[in-house]
Amino acid sequence: MKKLIGRFLVAAALAIPALTQVKPVQAASYKKAAFTLPKGYTKANLKKAYLYTSMSASQKKAWLKKKKNAAWLKSWKKINVKGMKANTFDQTSKAESAADNKTIVKLTKGHLTTSQAKTLATYSLRLINQARSKMGLKKWKYSSGTQKLALEISKEYVANNKTIATGHYVAGIVRATKKVGLKLPGNYNYVEDMAGFRDSSAITMTAMKKDIYYGLKTMIFGYRYANQSKVKQLSQYTEWEHAGDLMNTQGGQYDGDWDYYGFNVSYTNGTYSMHYIGVPSHLKWAYSGKYWGSFKS
Repeated sequence: MKKLIGRFLVAAALAIPALTQVKPVQAASYKKAAFTLPKGYTKANLKKAYLYTSMSASQKKAWLKKKKNAAWLKSWKKINVKGMKANTFDQTSKAESAADNKTIVKLTKGHLTTSQAKTLATYSLRLINQARSKMGLKKWKYSSGTQKLALEISKEYVANNKTIATGHYVAGIVRATKKVGLKLPGNYNYVEDMAGFRDSSAITMTAMKKDIYYGLKTMIFGYRYANQSKVKQLSQYTEWEHAGDLMNTQGGQYDGDWDYYGFNVSYTNGTYSMHYIGVPSHLKWAYSGKYWGSFKS
């Protein structure tokens, strides 16, 4: 979950999706991954869910004492169950291509090669924008500058032995943002959403794409379990701060904005941490551009 810049939100305790792993069956059946949102997954509902997630435990308890609030949350969770069930690319034996089944993800010092990083950034961005289009939101844009930031962040995780299991590595994220020229205030995570899984250091592009897909599903639909075995249990749907980030729908001044996007992974001690990096486009001009610094998108 990323912190907003401005007067609307104070950073909450970071909630990280559970370590996920999808084990695809390699098969001679191909289909492009696609992402959709169920009926009822609206900006108004997501904004409400984002604000609910940001409440303290005591605030949630008091808020849910009102029957209409409790009824809304139950209904909202059921909508997200439908979303988890409707998006199935990670759960099928289909790959996007024969080449993906044969291509091994190459790791250079614990992060992706330049070529494969761009391929996976383009892939994950396509899925994010498909979801955003369902909400009538502007598309995020691939950015070489944000791709460089994603690489620098992945390097920080590897160098300091950090993974998704240890949470957002804020000190490393701050160093990486400064290195690429951003001048963001304080020591906070403004740019990273993250998911992850455990596997060997040699997996196919098909496997990686399915894990990226599942990571996006868990973040967008607030699902906290490591696989789909508990997808019908409403208690597993708890957190929509990541979704608010990916949809720029957080109840803030710049709701409806779009981000410059980049992607990379870090591989440490058998754990892949997937770094979905977004730099809000409004930073280029808002606050007189002082937080943009010398960043080149």
